[in-house]
Amino acid sequence: MMRKRQARGDIVAELSGAAAAEDLAAVPGRARQRRLWSCTEKRSLVDMADAAGSSVTEVAEAFGVAPSQLYAWRKQMAGGELDADRAMAIFARIDVSDRQV
Repeated sequence: MMRKRQARGDIVAELSGAAAAEDLAAVPGRARQRRLWSCTEKRSLVDMADAAGSSVTEVAEAFGVAPSQLYAWRKQMAGGELDADRAMAIFARIDVSDRQV
């Protein structure tokens, strides 16, 4: 089983190539930027927070996320909103023509 300390760098870096929250904070002159989390990352963090011996607060602090955000993702996950298949955008094909009707 993966521990939070290992997971902090491993999951985020492995899934998205991003650094953990404290790594970004250590870069001089870098302002805190809004982080976009993939559905896979959100599910991983929620699963980690739900694991035995873990807490939402610990996981949130380790990854630089507000605890309320993890609770919101948990609710979305329960409702099926974090399923990667459903989260993909669907586009409709349109044909454009100069012909007037």
